[in-house]
Amino acid sequence: MSVDRNMQHLHPTIRTRVASVVSILNKEGLPFKVFEGYRSPSRQAYLFSKGRNGVAGPIVTRARPWQSMHQYGCAADLVLRENGRWSWDDSGQKRKWWKRMHKVAKAEGLEPLSWEMPHLQLPDLSLSELRRGYYPENADESWANNLASEIYRSQRDGGAPPVPSLLPDRPSLNDNPDEEQMVRSKVIARTGLNLRAGPGVNFPTLSVLQPNSFVYVIGQEGDWSQVDLEGDNLADGYCHSSYLRQV
Repeated sequence: MSVDRNMQHLHPTIRTRVASVVSILNKEGLPFKVFEGYRSPSRQAYLFSKGRNGVAGPIVTRARPWQSMHQYGCAADLVLRENGRWSWDDSGQKRKWWKRMHKVAKAEGLEPLSWEMPHLQLPDLSLSELRRGYYPENADESWANNLASEIYRSQRDGGAPPVPSLLPDRPSLNDNPDEEQMVRSKVIARTGLNLRAGPGVNFPTLSVLQPNSFVYVIGQEGDWSQVDLEGDNLADGYCHSSYLRQV
């Protein structure tokens, strides 16, 4: 299961602070690098299973899916990178390296965990509030898009938090919708048409609409149509207008 080291998937606040910590340590000759930033719920489940219920290996985490700051892009693991290999060695002289990493992290506004040496997270965050959708301020679209994608994937299994408010989440058009403004259209894409969370390819795909299926176009943003799948005047997402034909 792949490890995510894409810094753009972290919340911009921790992204900046982690980069600063790594820079300071590297200038001191301590070879810490970001081993893992964002962690998907499926990878969290895999890590939680290790050392439990007959799965081989030591226990490596106490957190189940959506119970770790990693799932919200608010934590990162820093590990030693020596001779092209990752190392968790904290014996002998290297013990001081890890203590130094924690000291620098605290000075840069991050919170280390005593029981997980590599782990750094944003301080003063509550998992219970994150799970209710109360996310840190000053977010950006790269963080929000990645988190929304994982939330949509996890919704069928339950336990996923709300989509960040930075992205559209099925808004009502208005209090008194005018049904005459709804334009029934047919999907003419031969292999199906992506329904996206926003008007652009950078937004996560919610589902794929089948060829020759019908939608109601209820709004327009550039080359993108805001569509309603159920005829209830509620927006379900966006499709590229070139693959829709009015009927």
